[in-house]
Amino acid sequence: MEILKDRYTITELSERLKITDHALRYYEKEFNLDVPKDDRGRRYYTPELANIMYQIKTMRDDGLEIKAIRKILTEECILEKPPAITLDDDSFSILPMDVSTQQTDIKKFFEDFKNEITSCVTNEVTSARDQLSKEIYKSKLELGACVENSIRKLESKMEKHFQEVDASLGKWREKNQKGPVKRLIKNMFG
Repeated sequence: MEILKDRYTITELSERLKITDHALRYYEKEFNLDVPKDDRGRRYYTPELANIMYQIKTMRDDGLEIKAIRKILTEECILEKPPAITLDDDSFSILPMDVSTQQTDIKKFFEDFKNEITSCVTNEVTSARDQLSKEIYKSKLELGACVENSIRKLESKMEKHFQEVDASLGKWREKNQKGPVKRLIKNMFG
């Protein structure tokens, strides 16, 4: 869904998604969505919430049950909420930091991010490599068994063929052993 506004009223979003206000409130309840309210107490939807509602509606249109949609959105970390920031916490400060502290924090953030990405990619590559090694080993065993089976069949056919050739050769020898002597006598006395 193309996001055109910073916030949508329930009526605007329901018209945009072509569903009822009731359906939006039902999805809020079923998916435990924290929809903010303005100073008059009217709910409004941020672009992120509007996108979640669009995804839910699309999956419902495709025939998925609420339970399945919840599982998909949870697995894709779409339904996870960030921890709430409380102003009572002394570690939280609204005061601006100086530039050097900001740069240090930004560098640390990106260094941590790089390490996390590297770790995730390394784990995925290692997992894929291990899985591929197992598949190759399995294929190697299957291919080896197939080759051995083919060799046994070929050896059996060759043995049978050689036995047939040997039997034919034996009959030919037996037949032709008496033949030359008889031919010689016949030629001489003829």
